[in-house]
Amino acid sequence: MSHSRNNSISLLDHHSKYYIDGADLHIVAERTLFRVHGYFFSRESPIFNKKLNPASPGDVREGTNDNDPIILENVTPEEFEKLLWVFYNPKYSLYEASIDDWNCILNLADQWDFNEVKELAVRELHKKKDLDLVTKMALYQKYKVDQRHLVPLYAELCRRDHPLNLDEAQILGIEATVLVNNARERLRANPSYEGRSPLPEGLEEGDVFRALESQMGLEEGATARFREENAAAFPESSE
Repeated sequence: MSHSRNNSISLLDHHSKYYIDGADLHIVAERTLFRVHGYFFSRESPIFNKKLNPASPGDVREGTNDNDPIILENVTPEEFEKLLWVFYNPKYSLYEASIDDWNCILNLADQWDFNEVKELAVRELHKKKDLDLVTKMALYQKYKVDQRHLVPLYAELCRRDHPLNLDEAQILGIEATVLVNNARERLRANPSYEGRSPLPEGLEEGDVFRALESQMGLEEGATARFREENAAAFPESSE
């Protein structure tokens, strides 16, 4: 290790809570040095397990002392502290944290393959009554939560009397929006139509135009008038 690296390491601040005497894993986030128990990391994360238990005899275990810590990229000390709290929580089985904190924990758990921690975060987020359905779904999709957690949430959207609005569609993204809309169509279709949902008999083109105008914020009848004024551009279709 170079002299400059030694000097750099010596300038690090020990974390006030998670620099634990006797712990065996040394990790740096920005300018903060953590010393924690490697057992949690090798047990829960295959990524950290590879660093802590190298397969080849010539490979060196990482993070064994203050002078050669594992360096976390793009993770703040505050974020890493939130993840550590999961392992060192003094209230056994009680995990009281904010939505933002669980969001942060879920992010790091996904990044480092802490699958059990991801499951814990999902269970705790599920309890948050002030986390709306669509935002929760977007969060689960972003962090690749087990799809089986998403099915009941999609079902809730499909059961609603009203479809997705524009804000919800923008939050969910195009793929999820199409999935929801297709499912709603299939569920509301007559079974004899084999999943198709044809328009009711007797519905005219003008009825469809008016429904769309209402959704798009246009004055009722604006499309018909536009077509009349530009008749040359809209020739009558042949029967």
